[in-house]
Formats: sequence, structure tokens, C-alpha cells
Amino acid sequence: MTNTKDDLVLSVIKAGISAVPYVGGPIASLISDYVPLSSERSIQVAVELLTKRLEKLEGRIDPSSVNRDEFSELFKSCYLVIVRTHQKSKLNAATALIANILLQEGDEEKLSYNELDHFVRALNALSIGAIEVIGYVYEMAVEDKNPNLGTKPYSFNFERLTSKMSNSPPSLVLGLVSELNSLGFLHMPGGVAVRTKDYGNYDIEMTLIGYMFVRYLLRA
Repeated sequence: MTNTKDDLVLSVIKAGISAVPYVGGPIASLISDYVPLSSERSIQVAVELLTKRLEKLEGRIDPSSVNRDEFSELFKSCYLVIVRTHQKSKLNAATALIANILLQEGDEEKLSYNELDHFVRALNALSIGAIEVIGYVYEMAVEDKNPNLGTKPYSFNFERLTSKMSNSPPSLVLGLVSELNSLGFLHMPGGVAVRTKDYGNYDIEMTLIGYMFVRYLLRA
């Protein structure tokens, strides 16, 4: 295998950790044996997902019309997401991004490059817990059979969200909501006059861009 910058970084880390008495060697071995293998496995899963996605979209794909510079930049950003995670939700979203930019002009599901660029950077930044939160919010909107889903923001109560994530403390869920708020996927309109226990009466909205993130990438 050709040495890369990442290989060099791993070598430096392993050399430093190996010097730690007793546990250094086994930990360095774990890094050496598992980290590259994990990345290779993620790439393999992503290739399988992308292949199936492109086969399903056959007839809607038009590589000749793609801006090559935009495709190259988006692909490299998606590749970084892929090699840094083993989470299926992130791998699925990264391959959905690549497939989307290849759609023919005029396809009803084709997103603009600015949207795709925002989504891939968000995907790289978001924790897996935040992705879980936005997924639950989407499910809540579907459960409510909201007639405005996808055309207007969807409002919900924080207590309802925490009831779906009972294994996570409300303070953590609120932090995950704040992650999504910083990217514009969820919106916290403001405080309340009297706060109930565990922020339960906080009102939150899923924005239209948040809906699109789930609809076109996570649930693609």
C-alpha cells in the first residue's frame, strides 16, 4: 500500500503511544490493526450503497451535464465523510449526495450545488446523536400527518422529543438540538416565560432545509 499523509500521522501516533508502559503496545496495535480496516470497510459499504442507488436512478442520471469542478469538490468532501465514519446513516447520506449531483437538470429531486455543499459540510460536522434527533423529528411530523410537511416549518414540543429518546438525558438532547439549530436544520424561536422541568415546554421548529436534509439524504 502506498504511504499517504494519513499513514504517516498514524505512524507518529503509534510510535508515541507505544512508549507508554504496559498498555502502550496493545493500544498502538489496536490503532494499527483496526483503524485502516475500519476505513476500508466503510469505503466498501459506501461503494455498495452508491452502486445500488445509481442502478435505481438509471435513466435519471446524466454525468455529461455535471459541472466537473463542483462534482470533484463534492466527491472529495463526501469521501472524507465516508472514511471517517462507520455509521450507516452517514454513509447513506454521503452516497445520496454523490448521486444527487449526477441527476439530470430538471429532475424534481435534484438539489442545487449550494444546498449539496451545505449538506455535506453539515454531515461532516454533525454528531450521530444530532442525526438521530432530526430523524425522530421527521418521524413525528409524518406521524402527525402534517399537510404542510415540506412546505412550512414543523413545530413540536421538546418534551415529546425527549419521550422518544428516553435513554438520553434531556440536557444531552437539548445540546443535540443546539447542534442542528446552528446549521439551520432546527430553530429554537426563543425562551419561555416559565420553564418547566427539563425544558419540556420549549417549542422547536424543523425548518424547510432541515426537512430536505432528511428527505433527500437520510431517507433517500
